[in-house]
Amino acid sequence: ENMQIRKIQKEDKKEVESLFAQLTEKQVDLDIDFLISSDNCHCLILEDNKKIIGTATLGVYVSPIKGETGVVEDVVVYENYRGQGLGRKIMQELIKVAKEKNIQQITLTSNPKRIPARKLYESLGFKLRDTGFFVINL
Repeated sequence: ENMQIRKIQKEDKKEVESLFAQLTEKQVDLDIDFLISSDNCHCLILEDNKKIIGTATLGVYVSPIKGETGVVEDVVVYENYRGQGLGRKIMQELIKVAKEKNIQQITLTSNPKRIPARKLYESLGFKLRDTGFFVINL
């Protein structure tokens, strides 16, 4: 078992940026120091034989009614590693982190075209809500 899940480290920057190329066409420039130092950001790395093959992040924000809430962001596993339950593994680890931090609720968004990802989230207990998610780019 050479798979390991750990927290992101400074030297992961380049490898994680190239991993994000699987998720977005945009060139990503990670603020790795901020990711590491922020108490509200829990970025996990999935490794196979020291090679980064996946990542997922739990962001924490405070809501007046719900208190601390987790948001899952940027879940990605390299294409040739998909279908092996690794997304599930890293998501379960994020859920564990949230429970340790006493977070009562986790939300995430997932594109309707990403059918395997959505099946995974549902199998972990996430429920699809018709919230009409809005976004503004500033």
